[in-house]
Amino acid sequence: MKEAQAGKELPEIDFIDHQKKLCKIYGVDFRKVEEINSMLKPLLQNLDKNDVNKVSYTTILNIRRNVDSWLELWKFSTSKSNLTPKQKSLLELYLYLVLSEGVFSETIQAVAFLLVANHHDIYDVEKREFVKDYEGLNNVSLFYKLQFVERHGFVFISSSFDRDLRNLIAHLRIEVQEDGKMVEITRQGKTGKKVESIEKKTDYLGCICALTLLAIEGSLGTELKRRGLKLRLS
Repeated sequence: MKEAQAGKELPEIDFIDHQKKLCKIYGVDFRKVEEINSMLKPLLQNLDKNDVNKVSYTTILNIRRNVDSWLELWKFSTSKSNLTPKQKSLLELYLYLVLSEGVFSETIQAVAFLLVANHHDIYDVEKREFVKDYEGLNNVSLFYKLQFVERHGFVFISSSFDRDLRNLIAHLRIEVQEDGKMVEITRQGKTGKKVESIEKKTDYLGCICALTLLAIEGSLGTELKRRGLKLRLS
């Protein structure tokens, strides 16, 4: 296990200022973000050295890796002006699915791990036992992790995710027409209600993930500074 002192040092940033800018751009109430900051801070203060390393080298890096991959897809989708309306809508759906399965899932994993590291155990329904470490969380479905973080007050983060929309996309129950319009397909295979553009939902979900990552990195950096260490990743 690498220690928090090793690896590449991250430049110090004013994470509160970055959060305020994101909130202004996406119309998010910063008071809600302040609540998340205040809830995450004590969870990070109580981490032992091994858990600090876990957050630094596993949790944060996993989120960042997923963010980088998603941004490449986003850049591709916005740069291809020659795409047909149908292709643009298909990409829009795929972007939301990747954001949900990658960035958002890892964000919830991070919050769940901080709770577990602070002795709030989550129950693995399939194994019928309580999870007590990061590795065990990998076997718990996103559905149960969402319930877990909600029970501990992180509804603001979990509510940014549209589970029904994710399921419709993942189960191929949205039909995209040639003009780019999207309609829901019922379980009986019939055409259902119209699906509105999900661009705003994608932007909002991505914003909440970014705000949460900033809160974790910022609070962790503050705590490590108090301990005479620096936040370094490799």
